[in-house]
Amino acid sequence: MEEQGGGTMSLWEVDKVYQHAGCAIEEQPVHHSGVHSFMRVASQFLRAVGELESSDLWRQACVEIRRVRWLLGTVPVPLNSLQLKLQETAHSLAGISARLRQAADADLVRQLSAVAQALTRLGADSSNPLMAGVMAFLSSGRKGTPLVVVTNRFYQDAVVRAFGVIHYPVEIGLVSDLLGAEVYDSAAVVGPVGWLPPGVLNAPRAARLGLVHYDFYREPLDVQPLFDEGPVLRGTMPTRVRRRDTRTVGAPSELTGDRTPETAESLLTDLDVASLAQDAVAGLPIEALRDGTSGGHEGVEARAALLADGSYVLLPVESSVHKILLVESGPDDEPSVEAVDGASISVGDYVVLRGSSYYQSLIERADVVLGDDAPMLRALQQGWKTQLCDRIAHHPDGRRGVAKDLVARGAVTTNLDYWTSSWCIRTRRRDDFAVVMAYLGRRGEAQDVWAALGRIDHAHRSAGRGYAEAVQRAVSGDLWQRLWVDRWCEIPLDDTDSGARVALVDAVLPGQLCVPPHYLCRLRTSEVS
Repeated sequence: MEEQGGGTMSLWEVDKVYQHAGCAIEEQPVHHSGVHSFMRVASQFLRAVGELESSDLWRQACVEIRRVRWLLGTVPVPLNSLQLKLQETAHSLAGISARLRQAADADLVRQLSAVAQALTRLGADSSNPLMAGVMAFLSSGRKGTPLVVVTNRFYQDAVVRAFGVIHYPVEIGLVSDLLGAEVYDSAAVVGPVGWLPPGVLNAPRAARLGLVHYDFYREPLDVQPLFDEGPVLRGTMPTRVRRRDTRTVGAPSELTGDRTPETAESLLTDLDVASLAQDAVAGLPIEALRDGTSGGHEGVEARAALLADGSYVLLPVESSVHKILLVESGPDDEPSVEAVDGASISVGDYVVLRGSSYYQSLIERADVVLGDDAPMLRALQQGWKTQLCDRIAHHPDGRRGVAKDLVARGAVTTNLDYWTSSWCIRTRRRDDFAVVMAYLGRRGEAQDVWAALGRIDHAHRSAGRGYAEAVQRAVSGDLWQRLWVDRWCEIPLDDTDSGARVALVDAVLPGQLCVPPHYLCRLRTSEVS
């Protein structure tokens, strides 16, 4: 039998993957009228803003609304808990609405005011709808200590406290706990099904698995087999998830004051409720996400990876020059830091992230090395690439035509995509650079420009080594031990005023996004733009 990553698996190895092939997977929808009403008006507002040519005026409001939507759908704590900050967010949205009343579209202002009012009512509610859904699943067929899976470690302690109040013994874990070797008698996963990584449903680590989410999430109920042949010894995997009756929490009149009966038509659709992967880029300008372009560069396909601290990183799908620092345990159990291709990062890796990308960090450090000459050298770097881009734009056959011209003049390589990218310094071969410069009408400058760009190249290499060494010094000792326990930590960098964060990749979210290249391999959270 072929393994997904290549090679073969024995009969017993495949059987081990399907330790609970007979797992009963049940979906437990939850209905709360106040949450439903907020999600409906919030989604209407977000859709209306998303349809504008420019949404900069509303960006902060959109970020705050998306943060609340995500927390409401994935964190089983009381609605009035301090962690959710519903009242605080409602106050902020009301303030934005008031400031924009005289300057913005009146209908959007009215919609934003409605969102703030719905959130104010919701923030006064002490119920915990998602916990009620979890308990509805766990109360039947209880055996042993069940696992309750939440989306990220940042809210794990709050969920532990919430379950502690009701004195119900549960283990609070992360989705990665359902991807390991440990097997549970029962587990309840909180949040929309669509964000679950492969393996949770098609290679379950529990005899009973409950999927607890609000009823406005509409997810496919098919379970795709991990291997085409399916389980070989322990029976047959379920191909469908059984949907339980919706658990209703609270009364409409008490929670919302909305006397309008909710019908099937009022249920939110996929257009209304964003996935976690979409919320990972909620702070990006709507124009960038619509066409994947920003700053004149084409968009790139990316995956959103969820980190142990609750933050995100956008990783390139295809191998490229997008680098990221990886921290591993060396032969002597000391940290080993290496720059690797961002596309190679997977679940279980420890990555180093800052608010800027790895490449931007190198530029900052390299410019310090270059000193006062940095502006002049960067202008040379950008100059020849801009000219090359102009030739491509005006050539009748575009890139193919320019590549053909360069080959005819003696170029061995014509990597135009890389040469015109922001991260390219110069061509790999000196002779190819001479051909390009002659093609651009700058034959006499080729040697001097090559040497000048060599200074940038040397500075980048030096900056890369210095960055890795600074991270290695920072994560050594006590921080190295803390990282293995907490799975993430902030680190100081002794050669710069700013620090960085090291975090474990907990899950790679399903689906792909088209984003501007400079948003790759940098720290992102759902709470900041």
